[in-house]
Amino acid sequence: MKSRQYHYSRWFNKVLKSTFGVYLKKRFNVKIYNQKIQNIRPPYLVIGNHVGAWDPFLMSIGIADPIYFVISDAHFRNFWLRQVLKLVGGIPKSKQLADSGTIRAILSIIKRKGVIGLYPEGARNWDLKNVPVIYSTAKLIKSLKIPVISTVMQGAGLTRPRWARSSRTGIINMNYDILLKPEEIKDMDVDSIYRKVVDGIHFNEYEWQNKNMIRFKGKNLAEYLDLFLVVCPRCRSLCSLHSHGDYFTCRECNYTVRYDEYGFFTAEHEKFFDSTQAWSEWQNAYLYELFSKDEYVTGKIPLFSDSDTRLFTGKRRGKLRKYNWLGNVELYFDRFEFKPEKGNMYTFPLSEISGMNVQNNNKFEFYYKNTLYRFKFNTQHKSVYKYELAINIINKIKSADVQN
Repeated sequence: MKSRQYHYSRWFNKVLKSTFGVYLKKRFNVKIYNQKIQNIRPPYLVIGNHVGAWDPFLMSIGIADPIYFVISDAHFRNFWLRQVLKLVGGIPKSKQLADSGTIRAILSIIKRKGVIGLYPEGARNWDLKNVPVIYSTAKLIKSLKIPVISTVMQGAGLTRPRWARSSRTGIINMNYDILLKPEEIKDMDVDSIYRKVVDGIHFNEYEWQNKNMIRFKGKNLAEYLDLFLVVCPRCRSLCSLHSHGDYFTCRECNYTVRYDEYGFFTAEHEKFFDSTQAWSEWQNAYLYELFSKDEYVTGKIPLFSDSDTRLFTGKRRGKLRKYNWLGNVELYFDRFEFKPEKGNMYTFPLSEISGMNVQNNNKFEFYYKNTLYRFKFNTQHKSVYKYELAINIINKIKSADVQN
């Protein structure tokens, strides 16, 4: 099969760096530390920890050569964004799915002495620490045998948490280093390369912030935190939390905390957690115990459900089909159910879905029988992340049962 040729526009790349790149540096107080990579020449691979939508642009600031980024194919479904991504040589990749076309594109670019940029975690994190690195990244590095540069961002997560819709101003440090040289890769097995990649992009933003205590100034700092945190630590109610301004409140028991400019919680009375990360870790453990109960495991009651949900279907790339009617979505221990206002119910066994991911915080996507399905939630303060979290917890419960 003939590979598609990817090309970047040199003039557009220069314009982008001299305009948007300069804006990002000034707007977010970006500091570049790239002295260790000054002598490296293409072809090479650049990897980094993944926090926000601006990560590729931030990474590019400290790299002299144009970078062909591996980008989620969801971004290519918008016509105008697709044209921009073509100008910068974007390579579409379906999240969490094997894609031979992406590999062929990478090999073609490396052959032409280009630079590839990718994020080994495959998805942005929510709680400001790394998510598991995709193992196939190590296999790719082993096969390419080209230098690997690591980029670790500090402060980017608190500048724009994934759950937030507004940015804050503090500092972003961009740290570049040579992670692997070709002669090292040659003598390493894939497992060793994988551990090197994991260590090379390891970063916990709250551990860093505890030592530095940098202010990240902005307005409405807690807004949309309810997209991420869905369990009240006081009354244990689900999906009762609501954000407004700098405050985060439970509608059931009125438990309230304030999110401050350092990214930590303060409270007038009781405070269960100092940070969103600590709250998230407790939330994950609580939901694991809750969803392990018989009424959930046997599929009698849903783990989560939402109304006023719109369904879209399509393929990996291209425009999606939008259905006119709304419906209710329910997640059970073994299946998704979608009950539209008109027509028959859709049932998706969890064992048969793949490529699960959250897009733009209000869309949940997955593949079932080679078709892409998207649930879009119309209410802005409705958590989509909770479905991804719940399915990951279900898989852990099932894995633990098998081991026992």
